[in-house]
Amino acid sequence: MRRLFALVMPFLLAACGAVGGDGPAGVAARAEREGQLVIWSSTDRPVVGELLADFRARHPAIRLRYVEMPALPIHRLVQDRARSGGTMPDIVWTSAMDLQIKLVNDGHALRYASPQGSALPSWANWKSEAWGVTAEPIVMVYNRRLLPADARFGSHAELLRVLEARLPLLRDRVATYDIANSAVGYLYLSQDVAASRLAWPIVRALGVNGVRKFPTSEQVIADVSAGRSVIGYNVLGSYAVAERRRNPDVAVVLPADYTLLASRIAVIPRTAPHPDAARLFLDFLLSREGQAHLAARGMPSVRPDMPPVDALTIPATSQRAIRVGPALLVLQDRLTREQFLREWARSTGEGRARLP
Repeated sequence: MRRLFALVMPFLLAACGAVGGDGPAGVAARAEREGQLVIWSSTDRPVVGELLADFRARHPAIRLRYVEMPALPIHRLVQDRARSGGTMPDIVWTSAMDLQIKLVNDGHALRYASPQGSALPSWANWKSEAWGVTAEPIVMVYNRRLLPADARFGSHAELLRVLEARLPLLRDRVATYDIANSAVGYLYLSQDVAASRLAWPIVRALGVNGVRKFPTSEQVIADVSAGRSVIGYNVLGSYAVAERRRNPDVAVVLPADYTLLASRIAVIPRTAPHPDAARLFLDFLLSREGQAHLAARGMPSVRPDMPPVDALTIPATSQRAIRVGPALLVLQDRLTREQFLREWARSTGEGRARLP
């Protein structure tokens, strides 16, 4: 019986997400013996530079490699390597929440009950396999030098009113994600559709005004900052605030009717080559110290016990957090996605969109 118990116990511990009875110190010791950590992320390297430098300083024995690429290619590459048995990264960290949940649902994630988990809201953790790391508002921007005071807006309804006015200055000068080529843009618009009946009318109004489409928030915001576009829709608040610091002409709108809160989700692949280094980094990412680094770059903390980012403070009544969990899988259903993208194409296509 003792022999049977000894054989079975390691599997029980793994199933429960345990990593041994020696706690965080044991994780750190094993991580340093592994000596390496590879992170694939859609977050710009300069944004997380101080976070990575602090981790390296705390754990100099671990060689950290940070690979930056868009969320959709990361997802496809992880899937390809899972099928082929190729080498995985140790952490997959992207803002495409639905794609990250799909990796978990497809069995590609390693369960880890981080000791930092008790400090997080319930919506930010699914099965101890997908961890929301930030709580970032999805905002609108406009160029205050170009948009007159009587055309400015503070909610989705007010934005729709401005777009429906078809002001000559907005023709071919409104911008948003190209959701057909951006996993993050697809996620944000799908959440808008779930939240409000105004979502598709706004998209149609953007189309009528000759919407400019981009694959990233940064490109939408840069277009508005440079004056090529006047209004930008559905962009990450952290990037918008960073651009406002560089260019005061950029105005950031946290919609008063509702503001989506999105999270960059971290997943440890089931076959991560350096799983303890991944656990150690995840613990740091979710800790107050790690969260402070992200907040300093305008990414609000997912932890309720951390102070808010002043420029992105939202009343609780306006917050609509995108829950980390299986509801996001609906977005990856093939027919659902195809129908959604057809409606997007109809609404934004040249000469085909019509205001209601």
